[in-house]
Amino acid sequence: MSDNTNPPVLASEPPAPIPPASKGGVSKAALVVGIVAAVLAVIPGPSFVAFIPAIVAIVLGLVTLIRKHPTPKRGIAASVIGAIALIVAIIVSLVVIIGGAAGLSKVSSDSAAGTKPSTSSTEPKASTTPSAAPSPEPTTPATPVVAADTVYTGTGDSVVPVVLPDGDGPAAATITGNGSSNFAVWSLDASMAQQDLLVNTIGAYTGTVGMDLKTSQHTKALQITSNGPWTVTIHSLASLRAFTGNATTGTGDDVVIYRGAAGAAAITNTGSSNFAVWTYGSRSNLAVNEIGAYTGTVVWQKGPSLVVVTSDGPWTMTVN
Repeated sequence: MSDNTNPPVLASEPPAPIPPASKGGVSKAALVVGIVAAVLAVIPGPSFVAFIPAIVAIVLGLVTLIRKHPTPKRGIAASVIGAIALIVAIIVSLVVIIGGAAGLSKVSSDSAAGTKPSTSSTEPKASTTPSAAPSPEPTTPATPVVAADTVYTGTGDSVVPVVLPDGDGPAAATITGNGSSNFAVWSLDASMAQQDLLVNTIGAYTGTVGMDLKTSQHTKALQITSNGPWTVTIHSLASLRAFTGNATTGTGDDVVIYRGAAGAAAITNTGSSNFAVWTYGSRSNLAVNEIGAYTGTVVWQKGPSLVVVTSDGPWTMTVN
């Protein structure tokens, strides 16, 4: 019998043990992600995406705590850092948004305030051909200021201090008297001396006479003889009516201004008493001195001149 010896079977060696997976990897990853989130959170711009790693860090940190990893402190640190990074990212992002909106508003307002119209490159060039100078626009002469009249009233004989509208110099006075006897008006100087007999008539009177027609005369008061009410209105010469050669007419004593050229004056009068026409311009001239009605033509000096008429009826003047 043969020994049927089988070779001994060697027992196989047990397999080498597989090392367990590291339980600290998740917590380490959570901490790294949290740090990355914290760095991104404080940088304007990247802060808008920092919330993603921040949330991941928080979640991984919580996982390490729930699964009881051997390094729980890392999980806690990762969660805290992630939460802080999330808050900081939100704050920085809001600051960036608000600051950007304010900057756009300022730029918009500055642009609106400082925008100037651009000059087109196709703007035509100025012509080198000389143009005619523009004719000056006509100007309207200023209206001269006319001094206001001064008015004096009373009844019976009076001595009245007066002020002429233009100060010293010629003036005109419209005088009315409503008495029934002698009515006379004298101009007086500063010493109360009589200068000129302006009016001398019987009964009622209305007329305009010249005052201070001589350079030596300076009226300061009027002496009035009357048995009734009277009125004296003193006018500036600038307020008197004027004519330049066309016919002018009147009734009774009057004062007018002539502004025309020298010529021949056709004059008529239909009164019954003294009729006289004086002109005061470059010289004084008695153009007419008659009693009663008058028709004639006289030499007339150029204006401007003051024309003083003494009459008790209608009269006309035409200078040609």
